[in-house]
Amino acid sequence: MIGRKEFCASGQIPMTNLSCLAYVLEEWIVVEYLKKNLFHVVIVSLTMSAILVFFIVPLTILFFIYLSNILLLIYQRNSEVKAHPLSDVWDSARKTIASFWDIYARIWHGYELHGVENLPEGPGILVYYHGAIPVDYLYFLSRLFLWKKRLCLSVADHFVFRLPG
Repeated sequence: MIGRKEFCASGQIPMTNLSCLAYVLEEWIVVEYLKKNLFHVVIVSLTMSAILVFFIVPLTILFFIYLSNILLLIYQRNSEVKAHPLSDVWDSARKTIASFWDIYARIWHGYELHGVENLPEGPGILVYYHGAIPVDYLYFLSRLFLWKKRLCLSVADHFVFRLPG
């Protein structure tokens, strides 16, 4: 009962159950120690938060890239697809992965694409500036495939193909 007086952990201080619980929690989490070293606790917390924020975006993107590759491999093995990756057989898997990357781009980065209606219907060369972050190109390819149902073949340096994944 809350109103009844009891003796708490030390046996000498009369208090209610809730007061006793608060007293025990204060002793357990060492509030006095935290009060003395609050500045250090705040600095360590801010440093850890900055490190997590700085590394969580690239690690999340890398995780999703590998996850996309694994899902496409599972699709290929389960469906026993032997067709060339540029054939129409892959359109359902391509649409699923493109939808995933499009949603991720809109939610996480607020990615928008303007001027797609100005692209010619036939073949063309698109020069993409990759100064910001290279994952923007992945977002562009996903949105282009979903809107225009067109594939964009990429040219890259030999070094890119030596990177894992």
